[in-house]
Amino acid sequence: MEWRKNSTFQNPNYIQSPFSSPTNNRNQYYNANYSPISVIRNQPLLPPSFQDQAQINNDSQQNNEDFENQRFSYYMSSFPLYCCDWTTINEYDTECIALSSYKEGLNNKLHILHGLKYGKEATFEEDEDMINGSFENDNIEGFDFHKVSEIDIDYPVTNLQWDPMMSKYGLNERLATSSEVLRLYKVDHDSYDNNGDYQLVQTHYLTNNNSKAQKEMMTNPPVTSFDWNKVDNSIIITSSVDTTCTVWDLNRSISIDNQGHKVDSAAVKTQLIAHDSEVFDVKFLNDSTNLFASVGNDGSMRIFDLRSLEHSTIIYEPSNDVKIKSSNSSSYNSKALIKLDTSNIDQHYLATIGVNSDQIIIIDTRMPGVPVSILDGSFDGLTNTAINSIKWHPSSNFLLSGGDDCQSLVWDCNNLFQNKNDSSMIINSPVMAYQDNLEINNVCWRGGQGDWMGVVSGKGFQAVSI
Repeated sequence: MEWRKNSTFQNPNYIQSPFSSPTNNRNQYYNANYSPISVIRNQPLLPPSFQDQAQINNDSQQNNEDFENQRFSYYMSSFPLYCCDWTTINEYDTECIALSSYKEGLNNKLHILHGLKYGKEATFEEDEDMINGSFENDNIEGFDFHKVSEIDIDYPVTNLQWDPMMSKYGLNERLATSSEVLRLYKVDHDSYDNNGDYQLVQTHYLTNNNSKAQKEMMTNPPVTSFDWNKVDNSIIITSSVDTTCTVWDLNRSISIDNQGHKVDSAAVKTQLIAHDSEVFDVKFLNDSTNLFASVGNDGSMRIFDLRSLEHSTIIYEPSNDVKIKSSNSSSYNSKALIKLDTSNIDQHYLATIGVNSDQIIIIDTRMPGVPVSILDGSFDGLTNTAINSIKWHPSSNFLLSGGDDCQSLVWDCNNLFQNKNDSSMIINSPVMAYQDNLEINNVCWRGGQGDWMGVVSGKGFQAVSI
């Protein structure tokens, strides 16, 4: 992939923003007059042959440093990255990106980036996201990303999310992260750390250690994921390895003791046993404060209604007998579902992926039991690599995925239907693809816009124009 750099480019309309880096240690602007994304017509991007791959790896090792320095709309960390989220504060025309590292041991990082746009007009004029079936983005050529805050954390983050209402709060940048507990942070623009960056201040500490034994041992059942409600941002739901889902009410703050220190928490609105084993992911359904879905180690997808928790609906589960694979003292179900996402425009569509799976399962809640569609990331058996992350587009039924084949793919799910014989519709050709040098760990859309996507690969975060 060729990247072109124009170090002389200057943004004529650049205005100092209250979100600018406090140290003004900004990177150079890069010319991004084309997008490193491919339109798939007849054949998907495939991994090169082993001989070609060996040559690519050799060349990559020799030129990796130069290559990373020449990327535009790119941020390079000193740690391997995993989680990401991207939102925009329209009032100050500023991009906010949250990134977390993934390292074994008690040595991880949480990074906050700000992005300044540059391009033809250096402003974004809101248009239709899709015109004649193709994405439109004529104004922004790229982003200048710079770190404005970071904090040391112990355990790797399993999920992170900006406050979905953050654009209404101006300077109040707030995000949540999950690991052994759920934590809420805010970026304090009035205080600085030793590096001159904004302070990232923890505001809430939400833990599931309700049992007496857990409290005595000071242990917490790890939080596998969570979802921040987009309709009412006082509601957060978490999933845990202890088989439960917990709904928290942030409007009812309480004080708890954490190893001798008083910290703010939130009141538990309700807690329920959601699955027969570990719950791996949970999401609210679109435009609802009561309906949510979960997936877990038992291989099922379930929907719950907070107004009637006596019953749940299993809308998908494996039809054949499952086999348990063991690794040391831990075990997992070979049919386990590990990631879940719900459509942002249609409450009926949900997407999920299984452990080490190269397929994305699309479920229509009106036709439970059988997937309405399967997005075949193996391209009809041509590859065999796991999909790691899925995200629905903010304003259309396009689905973004990233996997171990080093590709981030865009799938068209706008016209799904189930075949007459009740079999699933197979889609094995994405409409767009971006290829990186390393495995894709996570993906996200530019919040509220969807004209750019964010890709986490190795130690870097790459913004890609659609």
